[in-house]
Amino acid sequence: MEPIPDLARRKELLALTAQDEQALRARHAALGDEVPGLVDEFYRHLLSFEEARALIADDAMLARLKAAQSRYFHTLIAGVYDENYAAERWRVGLAHARVGLTPGWYLGAYSHYLAQCLPRMAGCGAGQPAPDLAAFRAFIKAVFLDIGLAIGSYIGHRDALVARLRDYGMAFAHLPYGTLVATAELETVFANRAFDVLFSAEAAAAEHGPLARWIDTAALGPLVRQALQQGQARQRLELRATQRALPVPVDVAVHALPAGDGGAGGPRQPRAVLLTFMDLREQTWLHESVQDLQAATDVGVWRLQFDGLIHFTPQAARLMGRPDATPPGPRRQLLECVHAGDRPRLEAAWERACAGGRLYVELRTAAASDGAARRVELRGTVLHDDQGRPARAYGIVLDVTERRQLRRRMEWLAHTDALTGLSNRTRGMELLHALLGRAQRRRQAVVVLFADLDRFKEVNDTHGHAGGDTVLAEVARRCRAAAGRRAVVARLGGDEFMLARPLAEGEDPQPWARRIAQALAQPATVGTARWTPAASIGAAVYPRHGRSADDLLRHADAAMYQAKRHGASGGIRFYDAALGLRLERSRTVAARLERALRQDALELRYQPQVDLATGALVGIEALARWHDEELGWVSPAEFVPLAEERGLIGALGDWALATAAGQWRDWSRGGACALPRVAVNVSAAQLADEAFAARAERLVHAQGAHPRAIELEITESVWMRDPDRTLRIAAQLMDAGFALSIDDFGTGYSSLARLQMLPVSKLKIDMSFVRDMLAEAGSLAIVTAVIGLARALGLRTVAEGVETQAQAARLRELGCGAAQGWLHDRALPAAGLQARWLNGRAA
Repeated sequence: MEPIPDLARRKELLALTAQDEQALRARHAALGDEVPGLVDEFYRHLLSFEEARALIADDAMLARLKAAQSRYFHTLIAGVYDENYAAERWRVGLAHARVGLTPGWYLGAYSHYLAQCLPRMAGCGAGQPAPDLAAFRAFIKAVFLDIGLAIGSYIGHRDALVARLRDYGMAFAHLPYGTLVATAELETVFANRAFDVLFSAEAAAAEHGPLARWIDTAALGPLVRQALQQGQARQRLELRATQRALPVPVDVAVHALPAGDGGAGGPRQPRAVLLTFMDLREQTWLHESVQDLQAATDVGVWRLQFDGLIHFTPQAARLMGRPDATPPGPRRQLLECVHAGDRPRLEAAWERACAGGRLYVELRTAAASDGAARRVELRGTVLHDDQGRPARAYGIVLDVTERRQLRRRMEWLAHTDALTGLSNRTRGMELLHALLGRAQRRRQAVVVLFADLDRFKEVNDTHGHAGGDTVLAEVARRCRAAAGRRAVVARLGGDEFMLARPLAEGEDPQPWARRIAQALAQPATVGTARWTPAASIGAAVYPRHGRSADDLLRHADAAMYQAKRHGASGGIRFYDAALGLRLERSRTVAARLERALRQDALELRYQPQVDLATGALVGIEALARWHDEELGWVSPAEFVPLAEERGLIGALGDWALATAAGQWRDWSRGGACALPRVAVNVSAAQLADEAFAARAERLVHAQGAHPRAIELEITESVWMRDPDRTLRIAAQLMDAGFALSIDDFGTGYSSLARLQMLPVSKLKIDMSFVRDMLAEAGSLAIVTAVIGLARALGLRTVAEGVETQAQAARLRELGCGAAQGWLHDRALPAAGLQARWLNGRAA
């Protein structure tokens, strides 16, 4: 019970004495008869007001209220005003305050009561004495005591509410959520700092007033009314703050606050509300970001509670072919989204996941909301309860349609030649391997062709690579058309093609090979010109020439090489035993050569170059020689081309350069006087390397020699292969100190203009012209022309392969400066050359 102010003090202030109470007790019986009429009149007056009518639900409640009011009126004039009376009046006042009746209503009610009661007191009942002045005074004092107690209860209720609101401030001031206490009319009673920050309402925490000063309350009104009726309410809203342009997304929770116990068990009616505002801006941003991410990556999210309802995010619904706003539904919705043919796979995957595995399955969707057919990947995890039963599941839906298309595209690119549309080398070998497997099971023969276009470089040189691509595409089309449906056709790279097909029992493979050759021999149009793309073709037959795809292709390649070397354009050569022996010899020599290079088992021999007029030594050429412990002496004419084919020529050339430089150093330190340069041959592979000049300089310096001691011989054909790059590298070699010469001059196609640009000091006349010049006028004419050209350009000449005095004499007559050949000496070991040409002989 609320504490009641001192009753004795109140009675003293009103001068309500014991005599007054006695006077009222004397009139109580007479006045009691008037109470029913007073009550009826009182409620007629009360119900004329809307706020009073709203508090009375029905006639039964009105009857109860009239009975209670009758008891109250009897008590008011009973003349007993003790603590019990005061406590009851306090309780009733608190109840009225909580209901919302204002003090003004109380004063109006008392005024009406006095206006009705006093005349009745004056008239009294029949046979009753008229009241004296003392009774009237006592009655007025009692009414004012009652009014004072009622107004006091209102003040007490207010003080208790203020105290509670102070408690709210202490409890809610530092909460991270915006917190607000407001009246039912949305008047602010308390706001914490978080509310101020959330809505930029800097004065809300310090000033009370209408909440509408800080935020738009249109959406809050219905929520507050719901809370006052039901105790609480909650809703997600976007509230626009008066100080902000953009609305703030918040989760609003409203709780009705009780007005206190009111004492004496009075009713608890809420008249204030507590509002909390959870800032959803970051959550909203994250949600929207996740939705955007799902849309951008074609990934959706699903979850399933084992109450049977499956939930899709909008993106997951779209991927599965359902509307974006698909509400949670039974699990069969998932099956309905899947193509009928894939539903058993989904069910099986689902059972495995429920048994403890992970859900992973690729499916076709039954339909899509945008009409597009899709393939999706369904991934997920099933969580189990303590009893091991599935409790819930969640996962993602991933659109893999484009990924599958990309994978197919990548597989196509990995196995297909993009220019011609044929299988590439990798795929071609796979198909050939499969073809051989079928042939083995069926006891069939298979013919494998290796075709290499003749003079294809002419097309690229004349019409550019675009023209070359046109020819290659046309060759591929012809190969595919001529080979037939059962054949494997592949582009191995560059202008090389492989064709293979099974042979019927007793079928001769040559007609099919000729058909391919004839198809390729037809003229083709390149730009405005016509060109005949003939090919050299090598053939091998399974199982006679090999059983594996690699062996057959290698043997067909060897046969093609023989066809290109020894046959006319467009020739066909089948692999045979003799070719196999040569191929085996080449493999053996190449392997032994590679080993010899690693073990430094080769040696250099040195052949002198002699002045034709004086017989003096004017130059030395270093020539590689190789004696193998198993193969014996191997001719340079055999191992040098093999080194070029197997990619060993660069290592061979670097070894020769370093070895020659080291030998020149040893001769120089050994006292050889007027030591000439040592000539070393340079390969095309070395000159194709942009770093060759720098490497050559390092190799020579590492041997204690200087590039001025070395002459680099470059064949005419190498000079002409890539003139611009060769000139660039030659200039770098000249800058380093090397001398340069043209070897085998006359066998290439040098133009005079190009020759004038070459930074060389010497021309070496090819031995094929020197050997035949005394018997063939053409060879003599070439030798004469070369010597004259060299003289005109200020270059020295050296004739190679001079073997007779007659050749030397004729060369001397023509003005050739020097000769190299067996007439003067063979290629000698370093010690032999030193003994015969360097010790005591001046150049």
